[in-house]
Amino acid sequence: MKASLRASAGSREVVVLLYRHLLSGTAAIVMFMMMLVTLIDVLGRYLFSSPLNGAYELTELMLAAVIFLGLPLITAEGGHIAVDLLDSFFGSWGQRIQNALIEVINVLAFGTFTWVLWEHALKVQRYADTTAVLQIPLSWLAFMMAITTGLATLALVLRLIFGSSRLFAQGEQ
Repeated sequence: MKASLRASAGSREVVVLLYRHLLSGTAAIVMFMMMLVTLIDVLGRYLFSSPLNGAYELTELMLAAVIFLGLPLITAEGGHIAVDLLDSFFGSWGQRIQNALIEVINVLAFGTFTWVLWEHALKVQRYADTTAVLQIPLSWLAFMMAITTGLATLALVLRLIFGSSRLFAQGEQ
């Protein structure tokens, strides 16, 4: 029994590391690429009077990718902004009910958001939507947004089930 608990704890750490490193590493690479596009665009514009064609579109796509890659991480770490205007009115029991209610509302909202984004991604793929200048297909971004929002929803469900405001322990950062 103890060996299986250790194995499950070890597999949880592997999943958390993969989750964290895959998302944050990809976001860091995309952010670096966004910096390079901006640098090349600015240097081309001011030194050679020839800006990078489609730099605005590339930056737009990469910014959306960075935001949505960070969403599941912030959600799993409980890093969203929280306003505690009503906390002083409730006792500890009332705060637990309030927190559970907020978690359920969050799961429903993020679940709906995931579903709507998934439907949108399918529509974007069906219509073969592309960017205006560079003709970059948009379906990859729409599906990435739906998947990362789904991961954020999963993080909220796990927080609701296990009752933790943070899925990642302090030592795992």
